[in-house]
Amino acid sequence: MLLLATLNSPSAIVSTGILPAPEHAEADAPPRVTLTAGSREYLLTADLSHQGACIAILPGPTGLDAPPMQTTVTEYAGMDGGRLVKTRAASRRITLPLLLWAPTRPELLALKRTFVAALVAAREPCVLRVAEADGTARSIRVHYTGGMEGDEGTDASGLAFTRYGLQLTAPDPYWYGAERSETFRVHGAPGFLSHPAGSWTPMLSDTMNNPAAWTSPGTPGVVLNDPRVTDGQYTRLPADVRAEATTAVPYDGVSLYRLTARVRRSSKAAADAQTSVSVGLSGVAADGTPVPGGVRFVAAARRPLADAEGWVEVTGYAQDRDRDGGPPADGADHPREAAPGAMPAGTVTVRPVIQADGTPLDVDHLTLSRLDPTGTGTEPHTSPFLPLKIAPSMIGDEGIPVQVTSDVDAWPVWRITGPLGQQDAGQPVVPLRLANRTTGQSLTLAYGIPAGRTAVIDTRPGIKAVYLETPDGGRGENLWPRLVGPAALWQLTPGENSISLTATGASEDSTVTLTYQPRHLGA
Repeated sequence: MLLLATLNSPSAIVSTGILPAPEHAEADAPPRVTLTAGSREYLLTADLSHQGACIAILPGPTGLDAPPMQTTVTEYAGMDGGRLVKTRAASRRITLPLLLWAPTRPELLALKRTFVAALVAAREPCVLRVAEADGTARSIRVHYTGGMEGDEGTDASGLAFTRYGLQLTAPDPYWYGAERSETFRVHGAPGFLSHPAGSWTPMLSDTMNNPAAWTSPGTPGVVLNDPRVTDGQYTRLPADVRAEATTAVPYDGVSLYRLTARVRRSSKAAADAQTSVSVGLSGVAADGTPVPGGVRFVAAARRPLADAEGWVEVTGYAQDRDRDGGPPADGADHPREAAPGAMPAGTVTVRPVIQADGTPLDVDHLTLSRLDPTGTGTEPHTSPFLPLKIAPSMIGDEGIPVQVTSDVDAWPVWRITGPLGQQDAGQPVVPLRLANRTTGQSLTLAYGIPAGRTAVIDTRPGIKAVYLETPDGGRGENLWPRLVGPAALWQLTPGENSISLTATGASEDSTVTLTYQPRHLGA
């Protein structure tokens, strides 16, 4: 009876050491583990001191780190030992000791029945996700294989609790990090990703450790410590609070302005809460009053944020003033130098604005810079985050370094938007060649991509597809027959990869986007 009383009391479970007490410095807080089956997400690391039915992982999980390895060895004939033929990572098995607890028997039955049904009857793989306090997260696709058959023994079940040894199998043994993407654009076309020689001059740079530098209605932001951010501190804004800098920066309407902020979805956000961020500029008139329609979210306009992304950097550009009313307040973001947003008519100074949409928001730093001509030199300034130089006639074959943060090979998805490879009527298509100079592998696609259309090269195992994307994002024409020679849908190796792309017929609308998910050996 004593054990039953203990297990039916969430505070006793914490205090008796079955789970550690939830009192941690934020940077050292335990991970947040979830299991998603279909459309339902279950939190497996609930704080048992709260009210309501919940699930908690007990001590003793296995299978979360390195995957099991299988080796093939050919034994030597007539001598000791053998020769290693190959080594491969085998599918992994994960065991999670779980405690399901509820304050009442009916609540326990409801939780247990929905949880068991969701996992056992899942038509698609479930997703096990481990999110750390620093915002990083890794996930793995798993299938239920056993452990929830039930045990009514004294130590395993009671009126308001039950224990399971959940057994999961992951056919793909690797954990996947947040998706990473990099877009390369044309360089050299007039007015596109180039401008007269100059340099970015910071007009305002804030590392978000002084709440007095920002004004906001209601509850102000709080400064928190974390040695892993820019200067060891960051600001947490409450949900649905708009903070505006107290410092105003002169806005001449001629120069190009760049606004950058580093933000993340707060770890305090509820698991099922939708969240987004808006970052922009507030226009101020000569008399110091806000101009009508004065806020333009040039860097992020309700940009969705997910736990898996961790810290993300949003950037936008502003130039000129509206002449005929312009777009409404809070208009779309402007992430390209070539297409900056405009501030309202009458703007003489601007103040950065950050808005937490839906849930609390963490902000590490914010910088507002102006592009100032140097008065010397003739070479155009080019954005450092768009390193692939594409001339209007031909993409160069020089290797562009791409840093891949993965423990093992990662498989990219390429989205190539035309025009590329297009020639005059009656002229043959000049094949597009995409190569990894680090591994020596390449593929060649003999297809002229029309303007505004996108060819997709998906190298991921189990998918392997080359097709022309339809306007609604679906699969259109199969381009496998257009691959020339011994093509390889090659992978990215851990570390630096030297990527080259050669094609003709490029214009300022041509883009190449590389997307991949890092693969890791453990959670």
